[in-house]
Amino acid sequence: MVANLISDKEMGNMRKLCSQIVTVKYSIGEFLKKPLFSEEGATIAEYALLLAVVVIALIGVLGKLSGALEDKIQGIIEQIGP
Repeated sequence: MVANLISDKEMGNMRKLCSQIVTVKYSIGEFLKKPLFSEEGATIAEYALLLAVVVIALIGVLGKLSGALEDKIQGIIEQIGP
């Protein structure tokens, strides 16, 4: 029934169009996979992440040391004072 409604030329055009759609879909998939699975630039991201962790740890340590240092300086001032 459908064959009577669509000519051979139109059927060929539809097959060609479907083939092109599949090719484009495959190309887009490959284009999107490439950056996700590529190891180029991974070292830069790893170094940036490592630097962020070090900075966060340093901020935490300096925060704790500042309180201890302030107490030590205050003790010295009290010993020197009248």
